[in-house]
Amino acid sequence: MQLAILLVLILIAVLIAPWLIGVAVAAAAVYGIYLIAFGALAVAIGVFVFLYLAFLASKDNPPPDLTGKERINCKHCQANMPANLLFCDNCHNKL
Repeated sequence: MQLAILLVLILIAVLIAPWLIGVAVAAAAVYGIYLIAFGALAVAIGVFVFLYLAFLASKDNPPPDLTGKERINCKHCQANMPANLLFCDNCHNKL
């Protein structure tokens, strides 16, 4: 998902500012292709490390369980539902 966002941002940058391509070509001519290749490699490694760390952070903090493990019965219609609800899903009365 984040890689797709990055690609869209790069596409927007190229569409809004096509002179960026000219700047990259001029930089390659002035400083040499090796410097540009090294910079691109450094950016790619940085993006990979950022995405990897974001993936690890999302694994460590799973989303909370909103269904609830404790269940109760509605006092009006006796429907069984999670205990964290304020209103019955069946009869819509306040629990």
